[in-house]
Amino acid sequence: MNKLINPTKTVRMASLFFSCLMISACSKGSNPPNGGEEPYPQEEIRPQLPFSQLPARTKSMNVPGNRRHVNVMEKQRPKLPKFAPLDVKPGILRGYIKDVFGRPVPDAEIGVRSSIAGGLYSSATAKSDSRGYYEIKIPVGHTEIWGAKLNMLHAGGRAFVSLFPADSTLNEFPSSNGAVKNFVLLPYGEGRPDQIANSPQWPTSYMGGSVHLSYSLRTETLPLPGSFPLGTVIVIRLTPLDLVHADEKVTFIIKKQVLNSELYINNIPLGRYTIEIETGDGTPISMKEGINLKDEFGLAPKNALRKAELTFIPGDPECLAWFGNWKEVPLTIEMN
Repeated sequence: MNKLINPTKTVRMASLFFSCLMISACSKGSNPPNGGEEPYPQEEIRPQLPFSQLPARTKSMNVPGNRRHVNVMEKQRPKLPKFAPLDVKPGILRGYIKDVFGRPVPDAEIGVRSSIAGGLYSSATAKSDSRGYYEIKIPVGHTEIWGAKLNMLHAGGRAFVSLFPADSTLNEFPSSNGAVKNFVLLPYGEGRPDQIANSPQWPTSYMGGSVHLSYSLRTETLPLPGSFPLGTVIVIRLTPLDLVHADEKVTFIIKKQVLNSELYINNIPLGRYTIEIETGDGTPISMKEGINLKDEFGLAPKNALRKAELTFIPGDPECLAWFGNWKEVPLTIEMN
């Protein structure tokens, strides 16, 4: 299997940021419009339909044989909510955090760090209140928003998920200027443009979930049991059973011609799915989950023929703003 670019160093820096704070600030909730009691007139809270009432569609995708990844939602992103305007306050970072329906997201954590002379950093964090409002007194220096995450319920457990900047930017700024930055909890969508440009195959480039298929190639000199002859078509069908903050339910049918030994299926809308895998002529394919340190998530059962259920595997508690934080569900597949 090809080695992929892994932003391990970046995640380690995030861990240092969240675990070694030099300055800590609590969310203050001061001076939001309307006291935060009622939605701002331009804001909208959309109703969320039950899963059974969501409009359904099927999306088919063909993956060329030499390609190792596919972004199933492509450029599509959920509709973003509107935010009440806030004045910029010198030395303060503040804003709101919402889900895609415009509902406030409490207890989300936002973190900044500021650089000063000599390359030293000072950091600060805050959590959003019941109105989704947060406020941080910024350490002196040149400031960047380093972390934005939520610890949310997921498939009977917990998952730390990264938040999306509502204006699609995370620019640095002088701490003295202050800034307003709103965030959205997304169930899928593309991550940072530079991350996608450098590593479009890597699951952390996307806000949705990921599945990784690995398999052996059959050759005349090495006809391994369970291996796939070159040119074989693998058909993967992902059918949602439940979804997180969805406006629609999409069944994905992905056809992959075998010319290499792996496929990353990325940016799958968050939820619970059935996965079915067979060849183009309908021959069932067996699947087995690989190394998974959180085995309450992932494939169920862990070994299956043709069909199983899956939930996405949460990443580590330390996650960066606008980076996906879902580990790929690792599946080894074999022909029968």
